Amino acid sequence: MNRRDFLRLMGCGLAAAALPGALRAAEAPARPNIILFLVDDMGWQDTSLPFFYKGGEAVATPLNRRYRTPNMEAMARDGMLFTDAYACPICSPSRCSLMSGMNAARHRVTDWTLNVDDAARLKTQGNGTKSPVWAANGLQPAGTQPSGTCLPPWRIEDGKFVRPTDPASRVAYRMTVPYTNALTFPELLRENGYYTVHCGKAHWGSGSFNTVKGAGQTTPGADPRNFGFDVNIAGCEIGGPSNYRGDRRYGNNPSSWVHFGVPGLDENGYYDRNVFLTDALTDQALRALDAHLDRHDGRPFYLYMAHYAIHSPWGSGQAWDAKRAPGLTDPKDGLPWNEVERNYAALIMGMDDSLGAIRKFLDERGIADNTIVIFMSDNGGNDGSANARMKGANAPLRGGKGSCYEGGIREPMMVVWPGKVKPATVCSEPVHLDDFYPTILGMAGVPLPSPDRLAETPAGVYPDGPLRQVLDGQSLVPVLTGERATVNPDGSDRLLLWHYPNQWGEGGGAPRIYHYYTVLRRGPWKLIYNHNDGGNAPRFELYNLTDDIGEAHDLASARPDLVDSLRRDMARLLRDRRAQMPLRLADGKPVPYPDDVPLPKPARK
Repeated sequence: MNRRDFLRLMGCGLAAAALPGALRAAEAPARPNIILFLVDDMGWQDTSLPFFYKGGEAVATPLNRRYRTPNMEAMARDGMLFTDAYACPICSPSRCSLMSGMNAARHRVTDWTLNVDDAARLKTQGNGTKSPVWAANGLQPAGTQPSGTCLPPWRIEDGKFVRPTDPASRVAYRMTVPYTNALTFPELLRENGYYTVHCGKAHWGSGSFNTVKGAGQTTPGADPRNFGFDVNIAGCEIGGPSNYRGDRRYGNNPSSWVHFGVPGLDENGYYDRNVFLTDALTDQALRALDAHLDRHDGRPFYLYMAHYAIHSPWGSGQAWDAKRAPGLTDPKDGLPWNEVERNYAALIMGMDDSLGAIRKFLDERGIADNTIVIFMSDNGGNDGSANARMKGANAPLRGGKGSCYEGGIREPMMVVWPGKVKPATVCSEPVHLDDFYPTILGMAGVPLPSPDRLAETPAGVYPDGPLRQVLDGQSLVPVLTGERATVNPDGSDRLLLWHYPNQWGEGGGAPRIYHYYTVLRRGPWKLIYNHNDGGNAPRFELYNLTDDIGEAHDLASARPDLVDSLRRDMARLLRDRRAQMPLRLADGKPVPYPDDVPLPKPARK
């Protein structure tokens, strides 16, 4: 043995003896990749996969027989299906809860957001009630001040979309309408070595047609890169596309680049080849992952695949899917069938194809066994109460997007986590989108941030003082891995809260179930606090979801004792989260918290 070989051998031996932890780390399994596949406006029944279980058995409905989602079915076979998963009734509140870990009552983005300082969004009113001064400028990154400079998420240069990075491209912004700061979980993932990709709809913070230089303000919250994403594909402040069709440039008029046009997809021939928006986004996401994996830098990835589908519009001028719609004919299932329903079914099919393409990509790249896939929707599906879709579009659930009933808040959810989640399992534990923040960090092995790291909205933004970020969600990891059946370690019923002190503006003549309410679920019981019952005094509704999934039988008058108990829980959570209440037009005072409302006396027998 020569001197060089001896020294090399000794050096290796000494290194191994000195660094046993390093050797153990090298032998440990790689941290998982994570994909969150979020669908926009997808209802609980917009799938061939039943999420309705009764007595432990799946119950197929007419809508499950109408739609075809084989890739969702495959995902359920490979992972855990949640029967009682929830989001907020409107998209921006859900997405802000997802990113911040805060309940909407706390973060105050209680309605949908869009334009910078959109004071009109604060003036919605009806039946003697108006909205509070809520966070209409949306969610902003930790440390954001009411004024400053930031990079816009997109710019038009020489007729092309670009992602500005040059400091000279920074623009001034000023917010006089409230907003809420948050340290987001993608930022924590990136800090801990994850490569982070945002693809599709963001809709967290406000902007104003900022794709065109000089056309309007933006804010830091309009750009996903400010929330911890290395890559932003097609995300900005908009909440829906004006067009899904490639031959219509996804709503981008070349002479004006109109608002609600989806930015950043003017490459790879998508326009010329008339590639449908869902397919273009899927292609861009997989290109980004392909490039990352080819770099072999060892970093796991987090992909937020946030489809614009299946949000409106649904007319053929905006949502004609040249590849899928021609094959959809009237199923003659007794439900309405027209242009809107055909295009809606095609959007569902395209979404499911995207899910299948992503999972196929994972197999082809040999990383499926080390990749977690989470499927969820951001609010309930549209129904006929407030738009052009058929009535009963969420049956057997009552109501739809924007409402306080199950059709507005209950979502399809699944998780595939190879080696951790037992395949073909069903979980009936109530869970909420608030839970995703601690859950995804737990999956990645990233500790929760200490309270001093969480964000604080500056003094002066709200009249009642600074607003502190607090994580309301709970980790679902013990439930997913089978450690226990309930989220609460002691097995007690969770308290889930929904708070909507607003009037859903685009609902127009929508019934009162779309305006001004707070909801609490505890076990099978659901209490609805109507802040303003059609211009009358506040009132309560009570339902047993186990016996009455369609919420047809209001038990409030029959169970005043239970109403009293639930409303006290509701009021405690509202106070803890400093929830804003709507204002009465008559005197300008807030609607009282639920435990300050006199209960009606029980009827005499």
